[in-house]
Amino acid sequence: PDLEAELQLDRLKPRPSRRVLLLQGHQPSWQGVLVVAPGTAPVCSNLTAYLRDEAEFKDKLSPVALSVALTLPREAPGLVLYGDTLVQAQVGGTWPWGDVTVMTWGGLLPT
Repeated sequence: PDLEAELQLDRLKPRPSRRVLLLQGHQPSWQGVLVVAPGTAPVCSNLTAYLRDEAEFKDKLSPVALSVALTLPREAPGLVLYGDTLVQAQVGGTWPWGDVTVMTWGGLLPT
């Protein structure tokens, strides 16, 4: 079965105050389906995020919290998802932004 994934950028801030947005769609979150194929290498989805112009927000010092949550689709009765289903990371300081790679095994790697 596939996994449903949700990526949240700057998730500790209220939605209108989020400092980081995805390049595609200019939103602070992404939802999608990750295809899981047993016996194959992990499949990656690359999403590019950017920091809004510093003039648009006041908080320039606190870290940016990122999270990825994985769930089974509702159409998968009887299946159990075990292991880490929520992965969180923080980025801060010098704002080293670029791509965020989401891997189906649950890793979140700011690159």
